[in-house]
Order: sequence, then C-alpha cells, then structure tokens
Amino acid sequence: MKKILVIALSTLMFASACSNGPATENKENGDLVAVNVEEVTPSTFNHYLNIQGTVESDKTISITPKAAATVEEINVQAGDVVRKGAVLAKLDGEVTRTQIAEVESQLKLAKTRYERQKNLREDDIGSEIQLLEAETQVRSLENKLATLQEQYDNYTITATIGGTVNRVYIKEGVNIGPAEPAFQIANSEALKVTAEISEAYITRVDRTDSVRVQLPSLDRQLTKTIDVVSQVIDPSNRMFTIEVYIPNIDGMVRPNMLAKLRVNDVTRSNEVTIPLNAIQQPEGNAFVYVAKQDNPNWVASKQPIKLGLTYNDQALIEKGLRPGDRLITVGYNALSDQTPITIQEN
Repeated sequence: MKKILVIALSTLMFASACSNGPATENKENGDLVAVNVEEVTPSTFNHYLNIQGTVESDKTISITPKAAATVEEINVQAGDVVRKGAVLAKLDGEVTRTQIAEVESQLKLAKTRYERQKNLREDDIGSEIQLLEAETQVRSLENKLATLQEQYDNYTITATIGGTVNRVYIKEGVNIGPAEPAFQIANSEALKVTAEISEAYITRVDRTDSVRVQLPSLDRQLTKTIDVVSQVIDPSNRMFTIEVYIPNIDGMVRPNMLAKLRVNDVTRSNEVTIPLNAIQQPEGNAFVYVAKQDNPNWVASKQPIKLGLTYNDQALIEKGLRPGDRLITVGYNALSDQTPITIQEN
C-alpha cells in the first residue's frame, strides 16, 4: 500500500514539473526586450549648408559716351547679347559731319594744287617755297580731317566688351553727356554665383571648400570650390558673401539665374557618427542605449553622450561612445537602464 502511494506521488510530481517547465521559460523570455544593435565604427562626417545664390557676371561695366549730344538712334535693348565693338547707339554729330565734308573738299583742292606745283617744279617752273607751302597745306588739312573723324567717332557708342546688355539708361531724343552711363554690359563668359551666409558660419566657411552648384532652370549641376569669402559682415542682415566662379555651360547660363548651393563647411575624418534617431534628449540631456553583456545575458546600458554637429540623419558624437560599442538602434523606446534584452539579427 505504501509502495503504491509513493509511485502515485512521484507520478504527480513529474507531471507537475513537465507542465510548469515550459511556462516558466516562456515567462523569462517574455521579460526580454528585443532590440537591434549596430557596432560603432569610425567614419567621415560631412556637414553641408544649403543656400540659394544668384548668377552674376564677374565683369560688369557701364558704357558712357565720349561726347555730349542728343541720342539719335539706339540699336540694342536689355537682354541682347553683343560682341565687342558692336554699335549700341548713335548720337547726333551733324555739326562735326558737316565740318568733315568741308575739310574733305578743301583737302581735295589742296592735293590738286600740290600736284600742280610738283609738276611745275619738275619743269623748273615755280619756286621751292610754293611747293613746300602746297605740301604743308595738304598735311595740315589731313591732320584736321583725322581730328574731326576721331571726334565724329565719339558720337557712336560701342560695346567695349562682349556680353549681355543688362540695362539701357538712355532714350532717343534725350541729351546725354560723357559722365552719364548709357548702357550696362555683363560679360557672359566670366560668370560667378554669389550667395549670402549667416555670420554664425564665418569661421566654418573657407576658400577652397567644396560646393555643389545646381542651376534648376537648366537642370544642370557642377562641383566647384569657393573662390571668394568676404570678411565683411553686412550690418543690415548679419550676412557675409561667397563667390563661386563657374563656366558658361553651352553658352546657356545667364546673369540673374537662380542657383542652389550645397557648401561642405565641415569634414571630419575618423569620427564616431551614429543615426540621429537613436539619440534621446529628455530635458536636453542626450543619451543612447548600448548593449552590454552581463554573462550570460545582455542588458541595455544608458550611456550619456556629448552631441556634436548633425546633418540629415547622422550625428557626430564628441564624447560618450567608442568604436566597438554596440549601439541599440531599434527597440530603444521600450528601454531603461539595465533592462534585459535579446539581440535580433538586423
């Protein structure tokens, strides 16, 4: 009877153990938070400034007349592309034109007299003085004609450089003087993109920094370096100016076109960078969770960090993480310090 009782009790205990074993194991697994981790490795961190700029001519000049007169004819308008030497406008030079005609007539007569005196002198008729006087008169009239012709040329306004006519300041029938601008021409071959940047970045932007220039209207982009960084801050907006020289792609780039610039103002090699979304900043105190092994298990360890620059989805870590640390990138929202975790395959 006792033997039967012992066997029955042993059977009951075994059955109980079999039923409670798996339940206890599942309960323990249920306490673990599933996370994904990423090993921290050194990398290069790049920071960019995205700004807008404007295409300008690197050589823009004002064209002024060389004589005071009434505008008689204008041959161009704003936006026209002109070559060096092209006639932009003509002024009223009627008085000088009349004087030229008179001197040309006098010169023709003087040359005839000179030839006559020369022939007479060859035949020993006439004096040497008469021949010299005739020759002197010819030379004098030729000089006078050249002077008048030069003066008359001043009544024609020409382009001193090739490029695009930006502005036309004059109108037909209006008097203009040598000190007044008549046209503004921008050299369309020597172009630059200018842009303004907040003074907060003055110490981070240097000549030779890489910059990507996009021209949306032409669907073109090119990579250049900054050529000019102004060291003067505009007091009206607290900005400074940069310039990037660009070629005229297919001759299609025009002054005043919109440009988009991405300036690489910071590049740091061999640094710790991590996904920005892995960082938590309650009350401004930045921290992350890293996986640490507590043999034979894993736990989440709260790790304070010093956050540096950020760009897009990446953050530069100045302090708090080292290469080889296992950064928790998924599942961190359910964690607190020393929470038991199970690491999933990414």
